Amino acid sequence: MFPSQHRASPPVEPLSDEQARAQVVEPARQITKAVGLHVTYATFAWEWCNDQGDPPYHGRVDMVFKVPDGVDRSAYFQQITTTMAKQPGWGSGAAPGMQPHGENLHKGNITITMGPGRDAEYGRIQLFGECRNMNDHRNDSGWHDITDEIAGG
Repeated sequence: MFPSQHRASPPVEPLSDEQARAQVVEPARQITKAVGLHVTYATFAWEWCNDQGDPPYHGRVDMVFKVPDGVDRSAYFQQITTTMAKQPGWGSGAAPGMQPHGENLHKGNITITMGPGRDAEYGRIQLFGECRNMNDHRNDSGWHDITDEIAGG
């Protein structure tokens, strides 16, 4: 017999509902404040991390913001990335192991994607938390408006 070359990963602690929600809401607030985003709406929802709808779940925030007049949208996304990558704990690109499309940031294991909004003068940011919430959110009521919480209401 040969000893295993692989060591078991330490168990990952589950996140409570409050922790999983804060994991995406707080970075959304940080982006809004650091960049001075004009957030027109923001929502929070639980998403399952498998195709059965069973736990684990992760929190997700979607934000839509107004791109300043006269500013190229792609350049503005790059400015957001550059500004946030200078903040402690933030980095450009996706979180380790993630490969989303578009302009990406990460804070720890949280992936943030940016892209165009439905109209040319808007952009959108999506924040995806870790799949560590073991509560059953199948019957939760979908998207919750958190615009005031994100925009400083």
